[in-house]
Amino acid sequence: MAVHVSSIGDVAGILERLCRARAGAVGRTSASAVTMNFVVFVDDAERRDWILERAALVAEKHPSRAIVLDSTGGTEGIDVSCNARESGGATILNERVDLGVADLDHATIVGMVDQLAIAGCPRVLWWSGAGLLESRTFSGLVELADAVVVDSSGRVRDEATLRELVEFARRYPRVALHDLAFMRLSPWQEMIAQFFDDPALRDDLFSLRALEIDSGSKAEALYLGGWLGSRISWEALDPHTFRARDGGTVTFTRTPKGDGRRVVRVVLTSEDSRYIAALADDNENVVRLSVEGKQAKPCWLVPLHAVDTTSLIERAILAFSRDPIFETTLQTVRGLLGIPE
Repeated sequence: MAVHVSSIGDVAGILERLCRARAGAVGRTSASAVTMNFVVFVDDAERRDWILERAALVAEKHPSRAIVLDSTGGTEGIDVSCNARESGGATILNERVDLGVADLDHATIVGMVDQLAIAGCPRVLWWSGAGLLESRTFSGLVELADAVVVDSSGRVRDEATLRELVEFARRYPRVALHDLAFMRLSPWQEMIAQFFDDPALRDDLFSLRALEIDSGSKAEALYLGGWLGSRISWEALDPHTFRARDGGTVTFTRTPKGDGRRVVRVVLTSEDSRYIAALADDNENVVRLSVEGKQAKPCWLVPLHAVDTTSLIERAILAFSRDPIFETTLQTVRGLLGIPE
């Protein structure tokens, strides 16, 4: 059941209409199961439909109250809807409130979200806005959130968002932060690990002296380098240098190449070997792995298991707890960016 309201100034009226929509969906006025508040902010008209489609897919799979804050001007007033389905003898509810907030100030937006959210349920914010900490709306919504989902390579290819995320982690230590740009790298992390699955090659992992990453945005390269460095106890000295745990220097070269949100090639060089993972020339869904030098072995191909954005968001919102691997990676990235502790 769906209801449209032209004015969004009366929160009590919005909640009343939501109650009516719920009653129409389930035949009674009490919710059987709603497990989270899913708040989505969008301010990019070009990406609006793409974001809202994915938000809807996530919200429909999990009992939730979705609160969509549309700052693109593409929505006027408010749309309230409620759908119900039976599962295991319980009625699972998916409630949604779409708000056109382009003309509202940050305090009004934050206040409305606070009133519309279901008390006692976790609040997850998917922020797809252009800025983070410089946005008073973002800062206000974060104060209400238990978890925040962002994408540091969603709209930009530079390191600006990463710098804000380092400050975010310092300023809001209680909030679980999830960056889709980092989560997107899991297939490449697995491939790097494949090189050193052979016990005979593990010593080479700790004698690496150079790391090269070609990628479409700086976030992916910095995250992948930060992840590797944090896993094997490298210390970031500057944007292009690590200190290995044996005291040796590891050079870090990042080359812009390819589409955004995409790693193209990774090369790890030890004292006598080179480990190369690169997208196949004829198939971007396949990675060619090869080892040159003393540890040389025939090349082999592995599929690149691309994870779609909807699945990443779903993983993020279901993991309310903080991710220690992501957090240590972000701390290493902080060092690469030269941000003091």
